[in-house]
Amino acid sequence: MIQKVFITQNVSETLKIGMDFSRTLKKGSCILLTGNLGSGKTVFVKGIAKGLGIKKTVSSPSFLLVKEYPEKNFIHIDLYRVKSAYEFFSSGLNEYLNNINISAIEWGEKIKKFIEFNHYLINISILEKNKRKIEINKICF
Repeated sequence: MIQKVFITQNVSETLKIGMDFSRTLKKGSCILLTGNLGSGKTVFVKGIAKGLGIKKTVSSPSFLLVKEYPEKNFIHIDLYRVKSAYEFFSSGLNEYLNNINISAIEWGEKIKKFIEFNHYLINISILEKNKRKIEINKICF
């Protein structure tokens, strides 16, 4: 079930949707982001972080896999370099998914079938050069 759909015309609009979305989050929220390379997943996460009040620069943790923002219990995970759900779980990254943190996970399709608790699934599609379709789904168990 799609909860909300947005069409954005530029990076600023995608950032703002992420900021607005952050107001719905609480401790324990898990956000799985899917979409092609360059679709705007990191921009959306930057919006979430900004909306949560994080002042630090937020960038993709592709090479680190995870970045922590402890002042707001915000965790940003990037699974681009993770080959499988097994690798995710065996690395211990799943420990970040708890009742304390707000976790945003890029390339979430790699683990989505193993997430058996309430979470958000956000798909971002490239429609044109700067135009994006953002689908926000709340998945309930």
